[in-house]
Amino acid sequence: MKIFYAIQATGNGHISRAMELLPHLQSYGTVDIFLSGANSSLVLDAPVKYRSNGLSLFYNCSGGLDYWKIMKGYQPFKLKKEIQELPVEKYDLVINDFEYITAASCAKKKIHSVQFGHQGSFQSNKTPRPENKSSIGEWVLKNYVRATHHIGLH
Repeated sequence: MKIFYAIQATGNGHISRAMELLPHLQSYGTVDIFLSGANSSLVLDAPVKYRSNGLSLFYNCSGGLDYWKIMKGYQPFKLKKEIQELPVEKYDLVINDFEYITAASCAKKKIHSVQFGHQGSFQSNKTPRPENKSSIGEWVLKNYVRATHHIGLH
């Protein structure tokens, strides 16, 4: 089986989860990794086949999204090209840990994908939410990385 594993490199949680999950995925087939983002300090101890600065998320001092910094790094023409050229159609399974380019490429090419991780759990209304929800935050969790299937974990 050929597996495409897209990992968000914004922060270190996605990368640390990938390091734990990768040996298990490799027992099912060949795994090609796409690392996307420009805001992590942890190094993924595995060969990365595809790399992009992607649509990086940045956070402010209180832990919320820093929208100004996100928009400063936004490069729409480069993103469009990467979405078009990413070869997700060549894989039997696409697993996405909150990575935008892969999600957009799968949607454009009508390829099934699995959103895996903490953010994937927010597709369910059964996932606990804070008393004071951020409507922008909820929108990001529901729409930033769309997939045909979701596996949420906390």
